[in-house]
Amino acid sequence: MRLIFASCVVAILSSSALAGEARADGPAAASTTAYDWSGWYGGVNLGYGRSGTSAAFTGDGLSDYWTTGKGSGAGTEFVHNLMAYAYGLDPEFDPFSRPLVYTQSFNASGVSGGVQLGHNWQFGSNWLVGLETDLQLSGMSGGTDYIEPDKGPQGVRLGASSSQRLDWFGTTRARIGYLPEDRLLVFATGGLAYGQARSAASVSIVGDTGWTFDGPTFATKMDCPGHTTCFAGETSRVTAGWSVGGGLEYALSRRVTLKAEYLHVDLGDQKVHLTAQAPAVGDAFLDVRFKSAYDIVRLGLNYRF
Repeated sequence: MRLIFASCVVAILSSSALAGEARADGPAAASTTAYDWSGWYGGVNLGYGRSGTSAAFTGDGLSDYWTTGKGSGAGTEFVHNLMAYAYGLDPEFDPFSRPLVYTQSFNASGVSGGVQLGHNWQFGSNWLVGLETDLQLSGMSGGTDYIEPDKGPQGVRLGASSSQRLDWFGTTRARIGYLPEDRLLVFATGGLAYGQARSAASVSIVGDTGWTFDGPTFATKMDCPGHTTCFAGETSRVTAGWSVGGGLEYALSRRVTLKAEYLHVDLGDQKVHLTAQAPAVGDAFLDVRFKSAYDIVRLGLNYRF
């Protein structure tokens, strides 16, 4: 992404330098009319994005075991297997001290493209403020799988997976810019972001030995045989967050401008509820909280109305 963005910046700066030489050496040198950025514009853009995503598995649905004093026997063994022993925490971890959490991290990447619409107000010869809104389709996706290398204390071997795809997103941002020369704009931008992400996660038994805990001492019951997906869930929803970035824009002609832009887009958290999957049965559940933020570089072409 750095290479793509740097190439775009070099291209714009080179265009600016060549245009400046042409105006100095050619007939345009006689013109004293400065370029005016004020007014409406619209255009298209194409870019590439990448995110560092985390998925935190929590034992929310098993909280009875450590909040009501029922944390003994098979129930505690289940929690230790799933959230501690299987994922590298201390097997002597006391589940009454704090909730157990296992976090997976992965990268999602892909192409994005869309349209933008905005308005500029130029004041003085060197400064500009504006508003811009855009809407993008996205192919950014990624995921990860984990299978524990050894069996846990009850001979259970676990696997966990998480994935996320960003279907689309949009932003509405303020822009402030400086004009080092009349056709070259250097700008910073920030504002609202929103979008729809699809998130999914699961926990499975990959060995022959399953879990069974039941009886009057446990408020939550679960029966998950070997080689079974015990918990799974997915969600797709629109969330809102924020965006910030900056870039360069150069006027190729009186109507057409070219821009290179970087945006950081944070869409906040997304919660996925994992429930028992057949042939597993029970009323236990887990929650997975996805956190994701996207770094996007893009090249855009605008037409000034």
